[in-house]
Amino acid sequence: MSIWYSRYTLVPRRRLSAVAGDAAREGALLRVDDGFADVHPWPELGDLPLSAQLALLARGQTTALTRASLEFARTDGEARRRGVSLFEGLTIPESHWPGAEPPEAFDTVKLKTADVIPPRVRLRLDFNATLTADEFVRIAETLPRERVDFVEDPCAYDADQWRMLSERTGLRLAFDRAGTRRGPGAFAVLVHKPSRGVALPRFNGEFVVTSSMDHPVGQFGAAYVAAQHAQDVSARCGLFTHVLYEPNEFFARVRADGARLLPPEGTGIGFDELLEAQSWTRLQ
Repeated sequence: MSIWYSRYTLVPRRRLSAVAGDAAREGALLRVDDGFADVHPWPELGDLPLSAQLALLARGQTTALTRASLEFARTDGEARRRGVSLFEGLTIPESHWPGAEPPEAFDTVKLKTADVIPPRVRLRLDFNATLTADEFVRIAETLPRERVDFVEDPCAYDADQWRMLSERTGLRLAFDRAGTRRGPGAFAVLVHKPSRGVALPRFNGEFVVTSSMDHPVGQFGAAYVAAQHAQDVSARCGLFTHVLYEPNEFFARVRADGARLLPPEGTGIGFDELLEAQSWTRLQ
C-alpha cells in the first residue's frame, strides 16, 4: 500500500463552535494507491493533532480518523478504477443550514448558540456539552419549543441526567460523542460523523449524518454515507459545511440544488483534476 499526503488549511468565516479556536484549521488529504480521502482532526474534541496522526500512520498505526480515511480511500479507489462516480444511482439527502441566516430553500437550521433565533425554520441547537444541566433548563424555557427539532450535547453526557432533562424540558436530545458509553433511552437522535467511523452504529432512534466541518473531500465522504443509507437517516442531514469557510479551489466546485448537495463531477468522490494537481508527499 502506497500512502501520500497533502496538507491543507481552511479559513473559517466565523468561529465554528463553542470549543473551536479562532485559528485556521489544518488537515491533510490522503492518496492511498488510486483512492483519496481526508484527515481532519479536532484536537479541541480530543483528537491527536495532524502531525501525530500522520506520524502514527507512517508507522502503520491508525486512529479512528485514519482508519475511516483508509476505508474511504479504498472505496474511492475502487470507483476510480471502474471509472464511475461513488454517487451513481444515489441521492444525497437534504441538509440543515449551519447558522441563523438560512437561504429560503432551507427549512431547518443548526445553531451553536441560542442568542439569535431565526423565524419560520425548525431549530437544531448544539451546545458542545458546554452547559450545566441547570443552564440548559433555563435556556430551554426561552426557546420556541414547537420549532425545536432537537438539542445536541446540551451538557456532559450522563444517561440518568439526560433522561431527566428530556422529560423536564420536553425536548429531544441528540448525542455526538462516538465511543462514549450510553444508557438506553437517554437520547432520541444520534449524530453520526463518517470521518470517525464509516459504518452506522446500532441505534434505534434517528440518525443525522454530518460532516466534520472538514475539506470537501471529507464533506462528500459523509454525503456518500448519507446517500447510501438515505432510507435509514434523517431527511435533513448536516452536510452543508462548505459555507463555513472562505473559498478555495475545492469549495468553488461544490454544487447544490437548494438544500441538497449535488455530487461533484468526476470519478469516485470527484474533484479528479484538482486532486491530481495537489503537491503530494510520500508517507510510506
